[in-house]
Amino acid sequence: MPSTSWPRCGALSADSPLPDSPRLAPRAAVRLATAADARAIAHVHRSSWRSTYGGILPDAVIAAHAGRRSEATWRRQIAAGAPETAVWVAELEGDLVGFASCGPARHRLEGIESEIYALYVLQEAQRRGVGRALVSESARHFVRHGRFAFYLWVLKANRARMFYETLGGREIAEKSERLGLHAFAQVAYGWHDLTGLIAP
Repeated sequence: MPSTSWPRCGALSADSPLPDSPRLAPRAAVRLATAADARAIAHVHRSSWRSTYGGILPDAVIAAHAGRRSEATWRRQIAAGAPETAVWVAELEGDLVGFASCGPARHRLEGIESEIYALYVLQEAQRRGVGRALVSESARHFVRHGRFAFYLWVLKANRARMFYETLGGREIAEKSERLGLHAFAQVAYGWHDLTGLIAP
């Protein structure tokens, strides 16, 4: 992801006020989700579906599926706490701006046993390290459970593919699925070496 660059200051005269010190962008704080986060997670999911898939999927498909996972659905999932699964939330200055859901792989790909099921970040919070922080925390979660590789699925037409490639993900599979009458292609990105992701 691109680094932040500060504009250059012009030369200062003897009586010019000193420029304010650059204010560093706050880092994302990642923690385990609680049932109280369900409403905010549902909002991120709904909003991200619309901003991410607009222009990729038909509007009717987005409208039908953007709100499919409701607040109640997320509350039940978090409360259930299935073995080795986790829902992580990312906050910037106290606001929940992203989440990742992860756990045991639903299907074995190249022998990989772990999967990030969903990862969404509000559009206005992207390019601020939130996505990377969520991927890294998911990777640490897998390592804590003795699993040292994982994969995730992403729409083939989704620009987020470049983000996963910068994190070291490698294409390992492809499939086609349908939402209603519409077919779309998905690509799986896999990580077999988590060293770079779990480093502090």
